[in-house]
Amino acid sequence: MSGSSRLERRYRALLRVLPGWYRAEREEEMVGLFLADRDDELDLEHGWPGWGEAAATLGLAVRVRLGARRPAGELVRLVGLTGLVAQLAMVGQVASAVLLAGAPVQVAWWADVPVVVAFAALVAGYRAVGRVAAAVTGVLAAAPWVFAVASGMSWWWTALFALPVWITAAAVVVGFHAEAPRPSSRWWAPAVAGVVVGSVVWQTWSPAAVWLSWLSFLWAWVVAAAVVAVFRPWRAARRRAPAGG
Repeated sequence: MSGSSRLERRYRALLRVLPGWYRAEREEEMVGLFLADRDDELDLEHGWPGWGEAAATLGLAVRVRLGARRPAGELVRLVGLTGLVAQLAMVGQVASAVLLAGAPVQVAWWADVPVVVAFAALVAGYRAVGRVAAAVTGVLAAAPWVFAVASGMSWWWTALFALPVWITAAAVVVGFHAEAPRPSSRWWAPAVAGVVVGSVVWQTWSPAAVWLSWLSFLWAWVVAAAVVAVFRPWRAARRRAPAGG
């Protein structure tokens, strides 16, 4: 390392975003590929990794750290899916409350469409569509916060309610990369059906009930964590995945 160029040291620093076990196997090969066409002395002394190389390395780090057989990846994807289920429960409750009140369909209801699309796409295996739809939910949740900041209102209260949506969107976007496993419809389809029906029935029987809030996310995530602690679903994924992946 003492005789290496500054550019090589910068590439090695970039590769630190990868897990140590991965670097031990591939670091020398990757550094050699990075430096293959960069033999100019001035470039070796003052050059930096390209933006494309940095983006590709960061993407690789996400795929490796949150892979199909990695507990961290299973946890992130669980947070994303559970957050979407909680949002679907709120959609069902709000829709039933509006219909019971005899109110007309509002344009604002279209803001709930990305939630439905995100969950359905992920369970169907369309990861890219699910990630885009989840990102849209995060942007839509940011709109009231931006308005509160611009108008001088209490923005922190708006951010508190938007935070679970942002966490969900981030977990879906990061966790469901191209190599992520498809969620099991056997588990998630009955879960979302039961939660949505339960929220609608609750609202129907108790019209004065307080609409579900960010506490629903916390409760959903606690239940999901308990289920994972008992069943540890990544064990099945580990058995199904090919060796060396």
